[in-house]
Amino acid sequence: MTSLTRILPLAALLLASALSTAFADARQDILLTDGWKFIRDDVGLTAPADSWQPVTIPHTWNTIEADAGNHKGDPHYPTGYYRGACWYDRTIDMPPAWQGKRVFLRFEAASIVARPFINGNQLGEHRGAFTAFCYEITPFLHPGANDLRVQVDNSHQDDIPPLSGDFNMDGGLYRPVHLIVTDQTCISPLNMGSPGVYLTTKSLSDSSATVQVRTLVSNSQPGPRDKNIISNVDVKTAITDPSGNLVTTNTQQLAVAGGEIGEARSTLTIPSPHRWNGRKDPYLYTVTISLVANNKVTDSIQQPLGLRTVAITEDQGFLLNGQPYPIHGVDKHQDWGDQGWAETPANYDEDAKIILDMGVTAIRLAHYPQGDYFHDLADHNGLLLWNEVSLVNGINDTPAFAANAEQQLRELILQRYNHPSVAFWGLFNELDNQKEPAPDALLQHLKSVIQSMDSSRLIVAASDHYRKNYNRIPDFVAFNQYPGWYQKYGTLESGIDQAFKEVGRRIAFSEYGAGANASQHEEGPLVPASHNGQFHPQEWQTRVHETDWAGMKDNPKLWGAFIWVMFDFQSSGRHEGSQPHLNDKGLVTENRQIKKDAYYFYQANWSGAPMVRIASHAMTPRHLPTTDIEVFSNCPRVELFLNGRSLGAVAPDNVQVFRWPSVALQPGLNTVKAIAAAPAGPIADTCQWLLNPSATP
Repeated sequence: MTSLTRILPLAALLLASALSTAFADARQDILLTDGWKFIRDDVGLTAPADSWQPVTIPHTWNTIEADAGNHKGDPHYPTGYYRGACWYDRTIDMPPAWQGKRVFLRFEAASIVARPFINGNQLGEHRGAFTAFCYEITPFLHPGANDLRVQVDNSHQDDIPPLSGDFNMDGGLYRPVHLIVTDQTCISPLNMGSPGVYLTTKSLSDSSATVQVRTLVSNSQPGPRDKNIISNVDVKTAITDPSGNLVTTNTQQLAVAGGEIGEARSTLTIPSPHRWNGRKDPYLYTVTISLVANNKVTDSIQQPLGLRTVAITEDQGFLLNGQPYPIHGVDKHQDWGDQGWAETPANYDEDAKIILDMGVTAIRLAHYPQGDYFHDLADHNGLLLWNEVSLVNGINDTPAFAANAEQQLRELILQRYNHPSVAFWGLFNELDNQKEPAPDALLQHLKSVIQSMDSSRLIVAASDHYRKNYNRIPDFVAFNQYPGWYQKYGTLESGIDQAFKEVGRRIAFSEYGAGANASQHEEGPLVPASHNGQFHPQEWQTRVHETDWAGMKDNPKLWGAFIWVMFDFQSSGRHEGSQPHLNDKGLVTENRQIKKDAYYFYQANWSGAPMVRIASHAMTPRHLPTTDIEVFSNCPRVELFLNGRSLGAVAPDNVQVFRWPSVALQPGLNTVKAIAAAPAGPIADTCQWLLNPSATP
């Protein structure tokens, strides 16, 4: 795997895309970032907003700072963070240039229920916290200032999954809001918040690829009552390579009646296709779809195209483009330090760099769909994604719940359909935990929905129960197991064997790991940490991961493994590890400031870029005069020095751990240096440990 991080090229590509669209004068996509006012109270539609708090979008009212304090007895804080209805307000100025245009509002997400209003007119109601939704606001606008108000409510809803989970359900407009301005006839943004264009690779070989492009075209002129007004447009599809060179093009003529949506289908052939090949070679074509009327481009959008196939076989495991490809995976929540869910592009960029530098090849987006920008990052950097519908812990056996689960699933598929990074559709996570209704019938139905919409990806699920019929519903099931952390689990080997025997085919580990407080350490022989205790030393987390990965790395019964979890995240119900309201199983701290030892352990095993890291780097002062020293490196040999004296060069074990047992430290300051023999020349890591025998262990 390459360790190259492509964050800056992605930013340049996104800018180029925006400029090309603007140059064509085809549509405007305006981010509504500034100028918002917010009140954390359900004040109603007509309340004056003059005194409300100025905010920028993305925004959540569940930051650590906002939820701080004593809220005993306040019904809005049922589990320690605010859950209820709040309001946003903003002015939209309509310039004269918008006369005769269509205007849409697209919300990338709002948690959990959103009700937007323009000049007092309700546009609709979106129920679901993680998928985009879009409304046309043209009929409600007038020249000059227009009032946009949005009520957002993150209180529990019996008909909206997830019903519960080991994570906070932050509220707010926590992803970007777009104002889209188009011609009267446009590529429709109204199909469940999706782009209105769907790319399907119908065939792929070394000699050619066949791509079907479906484009939804909406004609609003003069309106649905006069169907004899026809809009005639040419739907032009152009595929270009990363350098902007035209590869192939196609034009379809389409007639769309007033008030109707027409569909253009074109089939294009790419000779000698260059495949999207994950971290090795994330090659992306760009598909530009334009509407042309009277020799003028009236609308245009761009979508990524990555040509690839995914499969899992019993003899070879996971295959990308027909070749074995390692699923070195992590799980990731959309939670960032004290910002909660309100992640910015800069946050996503930092996350991607940390993930890529560790050598990760796949990410399970737990336990719900995540943002547009991160999908773009994954496309451009070759990261495979597991996108999961948010069925967590249990279901409600009601028609309303089933309908909302299906709605969220359909939105997810349509909105992520064109992203080559998306390899897996996830059906559920850990159902049956609350002794609620059997989910089998709902899961079978949702599987059939996926099969009808997209047959190119793998249907998976994350289970934590054996002897369940629903474990056989997905194409491939994975299991959440925590040997070495939760006492109910046995050994890793017994867990793999039991799961494999039950389903009769390869499985994956969708979660495994252990907690760690980055500031806590343990000297001497390690004692298994108590998961609900207040002492979560890094060294025990590292031991668990060393043991688990040794049992998984070459196991023919597995098709992949996903670490729980990449980053620490907020979970209001937890009170452990001396860090309340935090799930500390992350390899990196919630603020992204500290990479725990286990991060470097996986970097040594997964990354191709030469690295070396001394374990327990920050364990100082120490009180034991003798210690075992571990070093993580992906190099063939490492030499260790203590206070300038060589302790010898050694080779790694089978999981890239270099060991020097029973090393005697001197009283006072000790300098430890590890020098690894990298191909391009030696690399080193150094730390200092203070030995103070009177220090409290």
